[in-house]
Amino acid sequence: MAIRLFSERGYPVIGMRDLSEAVGILPGSLYAHIESKEKLLLDIVTSGVQNFTDVIAPIVDGEGTADVRLREAIKAHMRVLAVTLDQTRVTFHQWHYLTGDNLARMIEVRRDYEVLFSRLISEGMTDGTLLGTTRPKVSTLSIIGVLGSATEWFSPTGSASADEIADAMADVVTLGLSTR
Repeated sequence: MAIRLFSERGYPVIGMRDLSEAVGILPGSLYAHIESKEKLLLDIVTSGVQNFTDVIAPIVDGEGTADVRLREAIKAHMRVLAVTLDQTRVTFHQWHYLTGDNLARMIEVRRDYEVLFSRLISEGMTDGTLLGTTRPKVSTLSIIGVLGSATEWFSPTGSASADEIADAMADVVTLGLSTR
């Protein structure tokens, strides 16, 4: 319920009273279930990133050229997005409301996700399937930015499936980096 509320209305405007009303318990009783609203956000965003890392890591560690694995990683990302749209919106767009140790933890989790795409870019430059660049981090962050922006316009019930959208996105990304 918190995921839906944070996704629809935004983390800053949702209070503990809103959360308790949504689940049908008294506000004071909510603290028996969660430590704080920020801890709840941390749990949502870290598990949100982990959803993606869990499916992309085996692709990155797999066989094949980097350009093919990059395409598969983008497809995997979009498939996860299709079933976790609200959580992904919160994950990619509201994590910056975290503070202190919670923010540091989220940055660490996000770095693990970023490293997966960074490895693919690096391996593609090495295997010759992706263009070399003097700024591979820009390529990595651009890909992550494109994938993160899909939360704003992708609909799992739209006219194109997650795989169709992923193929179109992968075409743009891999053709832009392709040496072929």
